[in-house]
Amino acid sequence: MIELIHGDCLEKMADIESGSIDTWMTSPPYAKQRDYSGMEAVNYVSWMADIIIEAKRTLKDTGSIFINIKEHCDKGQRDLYVFKMIIHLVEVLDLRYTEEYIWSKTNPFPIGNKKRLKDSYERVLHFTKTKDYKFYPNNVLIKSESKWLKAEKKRKKAPHNVTNGSEMNMSTRVATDMVRPCNVITGTSSNKNIGHPAVYPDYLPEFFIKLTTEENDSVGDMFMGSGTTGVACKNLNRNFIGIELDKDYFEIAEKRIYEPSQENLL
Repeated sequence: MIELIHGDCLEKMADIESGSIDTWMTSPPYAKQRDYSGMEAVNYVSWMADIIIEAKRTLKDTGSIFINIKEHCDKGQRDLYVFKMIIHLVEVLDLRYTEEYIWSKTNPFPIGNKKRLKDSYERVLHFTKTKDYKFYPNNVLIKSESKWLKAEKKRKKAPHNVTNGSEMNMSTRVATDMVRPCNVITGTSSNKNIGHPAVYPDYLPEFFIKLTTEENDSVGDMFMGSGTTGVACKNLNRNFIGIELDKDYFEIAEKRIYEPSQENLL
């Protein structure tokens, strides 16, 4: 089931059934750093808090909320609104700050500031209602490049009898061909020219959807934008609810999600 909703997310989320969403995966407008529905940094925390209250209400007890965001620089220093938001969501809204993932971009944009290096990463903040959230790391396994795996194969799978540099005893370690990835997701930024200023690549929502949901689970994106989360859900056989205020972006999302052949033209 795919449901796309045009309108203000805070108003439209009120119509979503409590405890019906397995994962919220979203990339909200940054504080006045994009040309779409931004919010001043000074008011950002209270604005996002109202939206996350609704996200929490609609989230299952085993669910997750992922927020892709990065603070900007103001007068030569990093703004603190993202850090303030994290503290508010934990201390006031009683969410668990479960993890911080890093999206490392291999093709960062050049910048004109001579006192800064290229800004090549963004955060994906992971919040949950309880410690018993759904988590499926086997869905995102990657090929191992461990030297211990190579050594073990040479010894015909004989156990390790050494310690590594951190003093960990490796004698009981079992090396496998496929392993859990780290919490840094590396790849290129999206280069799709589809009329939206901040399209994130398909692999980013796909990773978190696979990590915390199963087929036929429900995923939501209250800042749907061009619909990348919805495209990922359709490809992964998840139910999806997407909300977008901007009419032009909403129409882009409709075409991408309902008419997959359009993707070949991008």
